[in-house]
Amino acid sequence: MSSSSPISRWLKSKSLHFVPVAAAGLLRWWGKSCSAITVVNGEFEAELAASGQGCVYVTWHQRLLNFFFLRNRRPLTIMISRSKDGELATGAVHRLGFGTVRGSSSRGGATAMFQLIEAMRNQPSTCAGMLGDGPKGPARKLKPGTLKIAQATGVPILPFTYSAKRHKLFASWDRFMIPFPFSPLVVIFSEPIMVPKAASNEELEVLRLKVENSLNEITERCDLWWQKA
Repeated sequence: MSSSSPISRWLKSKSLHFVPVAAAGLLRWWGKSCSAITVVNGEFEAELAASGQGCVYVTWHQRLLNFFFLRNRRPLTIMISRSKDGELATGAVHRLGFGTVRGSSSRGGATAMFQLIEAMRNQPSTCAGMLGDGPKGPARKLKPGTLKIAQATGVPILPFTYSAKRHKLFASWDRFMIPFPFSPLVVIFSEPIMVPKAASNEELEVLRLKVENSLNEITERCDLWWQKA
């Protein structure tokens, strides 16, 4: 069948509507099924929420489902690539109550980052959701975008991650993790990290490594959690 035939165009238009609806419904059910969640250091998030201050949530690409398992989630805007897959993902996450900006490190990233910063400035309680090493890695190496957003908005970076007692790891660049339905989860937050507006390049690199190391440390703690249980 020709990719430009009327039937192909009709199927494509339908997929852009039904796939996000189905994906959102599946993620909503999946998240509710994993209701046994242990939260460690939750006071870091609670104190920020009580103050009304936004933050930059950051996790690794491997654990991006983190965002869908948060309880009592705050207003959150995430960056999604401009690819065709990103178009479908955008439809799904909008139905789950997230805001989005479109762009990645390889296409439209600067524009998307500016839009995200503006959204946070216009609504100070809005939070950004960042995949620190996404979308292409290298795995568990923090890219500078997270720090740039925190520096421009004056809000802290809040590293967090999760692990599932029963899960599947894929043979992808990031070893993507999918928890099995009804699996217990553990979510660990790390202490918020501020990025001064006047920080030099050298200071930013120190802070980048601090966030990276913090996120790697709590990710390791999450994975060891179930060995001790």
